[in-house]
Amino acid sequence: MKSIYFSIIVVLFSLVIISCKNKTEKELTFLTFNVWQEGTSVPNGLKKIHDVIVKTNADIVCFVEVRNYKNQDWTTKIVKALAKTGKNYYRGYVGGDVSFISKFPLENGKQIFGNKDKGTIVKFDVNVEGNIIGVAGSHLDYTYYASNLPRGYNGGDPNWKIRDDGKGNPTPNTNIDSIQTYNLKSTRDEAISLFISSIKSESQPVILMGDFNEPSFLDWTENTKNMFNHNGAVVPWHNTKKLHDEGFVDVFRTFYPNEVINPGFTWPSYVDENKSTSWTPLADERDRVDYIFFKGSGIKIKDASIVGPKGSYVYNKLETLNTNEEKFIASDLPWPSDHKAVYTKLLFTFKQ
Repeated sequence: MKSIYFSIIVVLFSLVIISCKNKTEKELTFLTFNVWQEGTSVPNGLKKIHDVIVKTNADIVCFVEVRNYKNQDWTTKIVKALAKTGKNYYRGYVGGDVSFISKFPLENGKQIFGNKDKGTIVKFDVNVEGNIIGVAGSHLDYTYYASNLPRGYNGGDPNWKIRDDGKGNPTPNTNIDSIQTYNLKSTRDEAISLFISSIKSESQPVILMGDFNEPSFLDWTENTKNMFNHNGAVVPWHNTKKLHDEGFVDVFRTFYPNEVINPGFTWPSYVDENKSTSWTPLADERDRVDYIFFKGSGIKIKDASIVGPKGSYVYNKLETLNTNEEKFIASDLPWPSDHKAVYTKLLFTFKQ
């Protein structure tokens, strides 16, 4: 009987060894970075963006607000600038205002959603030593910016002005149905739905990064309803909820599950010009609107950080409120954007 048990143990141990041999692990780092009109909004913007990339040393970077002004390919410019300092990246651009750079080859680029001034989603395959990862970059419609409503401001329709109570004070709209209806007038939901449909048949891991111009349902909760000028509103924001329901993991909120201690604000950031980037000067509009999501098995989150300065604009004043528990990278660098960036390190287990 003992010999039978011993034989079973030997067989199981052999199977474990074979299984381990058929798998490889790889850590990859990702950065999503809204570069505010490709760095033209501040002096020496390209150099400042370059310095952030060098500091984070991310393997794969998604850039938002790539405009290619004067018909000059901005992604090629940043790749060349990085190469001069020993950082070699592949370039990925297929249209719209989103591009990628990667230390690994970018293949099969395509634009999934593109509507002038109404959003972009692009996707590439990244060939990581023979293993394929899908990476998608998004810049969703900035109009019908519904998170302004609970703060007493319009969100681009009919304008961006204060909803004046007649005495110069904001009048919050906290009716959830009204907020959701307004939110869905944007093309953000159409873009995300099209993206989800486009990857339905794919089996490889997929990473989605970018600026959503919409908060997360994981942030506007019962715990925060009386914070950050939510004014009592608990909002199931459509697009993050839809991705969640489709099995996508919000990296930052998963790594930092407490939305009170780690709000993770990326907007509106302090910028090196030292001028307010706020669109609602009589409100606290801080939100997490820049994200990294993933879908797929064999992925573990090893690290997540905000990239950029601690300061944000609150009631039009520069503040570092609610940052004591946050982890920042590159907070010592001159910052070129009205958004902060988001960084993560993911561990992939690939089957051979």
